[in-house]
Parts: sequence; structure tokens; C-alpha cells
Amino acid sequence: MSIKELLFSFQGRVGRKVYWTWNLVYYIAIFGFGIGMNVLFPAISHLVLPIFLIAALLPDLAITAKRWHDRGKSNWWLLMNVPLIVGRLMAPMDGEPMVSPSTEQMIAYTISLVCGIWIFVECGLLKGQAGDNSYGPEPK
Repeated sequence: MSIKELLFSFQGRVGRKVYWTWNLVYYIAIFGFGIGMNVLFPAISHLVLPIFLIAALLPDLAITAKRWHDRGKSNWWLLMNVPLIVGRLMAPMDGEPMVSPSTEQMIAYTISLVCGIWIFVECGLLKGQAGDNSYGPEPK
């Protein structure tokens, strides 16, 4: 599988090693980009970081889709990411801890936590289906 197919195609399968390697690179890139922007361009970092995150979203979803495929599941399982995004958007942006979250926020955080744990276990810990499945050959 070429890099282009790996990062931009929603077809095929990847194993846990590729999934974990991608996540390591992905989060190091986000962390490094965020720090770099805050050091070099603090006045506009709050504008540029969301653009970077949106640009990195497609490859992240493509690799996660392939991991779901390895588990024998369709791209519809990517919808498990929606509560994670909503939960992050509901978090306070000023860096201050939330003293008393609303009921809606607590529900969103709980759903986000459950989805995050589910994705972590399914994609990060469990083996893929042995042999070929309807999404392609078993990754090597």
C-alpha cells in the first residue's frame, strides 16, 4: 500500500502496528505544531491550529477506517468519533478547570469517554480478522 493510499483511501485494511505508528506520529505532529505555532506566531496560533487539525483529520479517518475494516467492520464505525469531537468542543477553551459542568456537558463527556474507550479497545488492542475478509487481504 502506497503512502497516498494509506493516508487518503478508505479502502483496505491495516493492522495494529500501522494504526499505533500513525497515532504516535499524528499526536506528536499536533503537539509539535501547536507548540511551534505558539512560540513563532502566538498572535495567530489560535487561527492556524484548527486549520492544521482539519487537514490532519482526513488521513486520521482513512487509517482508522482501514483499522475498522481489519476488524471486519464498515466505515460507519467512524461515527464513533463524533462524540469525541463534540466532547472536545464542549471543553472550556480558556484553560481553566470546569467547576460545575452542566447535565448536558456531563452526558456528552460520558458518551465521549465510552466511545473513546470502545475505539481504543477495538482498533488499538483487538486483533483483526484472520485471513481475507470483504475489505481485503489480511495485513502483513
